[in-house]
Amino acid sequence: MQAADLIKALQTVRVVPVIDPKSQADCLAAVDALAAGGATAIEITLRSDIAYDTLKAVRASHPDIVLGAGSVMDPETYEKAVSIGADFTISPGRCLALEAHVAGKSVAHVPGVVTPTEIIAARQAGQTLLKFYPSEAAGGASALKDLGRIFPDVLMMPSGGIKESKLHEYAALPGVLSVGGSWMYAEGGKYRSALDMGKVMAQSTTTMREFDRS
Repeated sequence: MQAADLIKALQTVRVVPVIDPKSQADCLAAVDALAAGGATAIEITLRSDIAYDTLKAVRASHPDIVLGAGSVMDPETYEKAVSIGADFTISPGRCLALEAHVAGKSVAHVPGVVTPTEIIAARQAGQTLLKFYPSEAAGGASALKDLGRIFPDVLMMPSGGIKESKLHEYAALPGVLSVGGSWMYAEGGKYRSALDMGKVMAQSTTTMREFDRS
């Protein structure tokens, strides 16, 4: 999936659950519940030994979901993620070797930024779809509002510390393509019930979709 296709897919939902799997079974159950609540895109972070097999299992069980691989920071991880079914990869920061490697590839990579200097460098490299991380620690929607005035051609995928109560602030910003996080499936460090996951996912999507930008 190239960047233009990813943008088009995320515009319809604007919420991306980000799961750091500790148990493959729990992750698969969460994906089932989130999909039932309307999730059409999910990110699995590649931070643990079970993450790759979990990503592969999610791909097999939900072939229609836009599946992202997170914490991808080198060409080797990118290639492995793509080989097991990732539709896109995403990173907390920029890796120039990785960005050079993915140039011309059919699977988009989304670099991470937090400062104007990093955004300027990314734009000069032809990157206008970026991850803003860690969002809340870096100023959240308020910071993105200011950055959006300076960089109106950039679309952001913020994540990091975002709560459901903050979604209306992000939804108001034209430069925010989607928001990512764990609030829709976890609370207080524990997974929600399947019913709650579906409910919060649906509520979150409604919040992000309903804001009138006209």
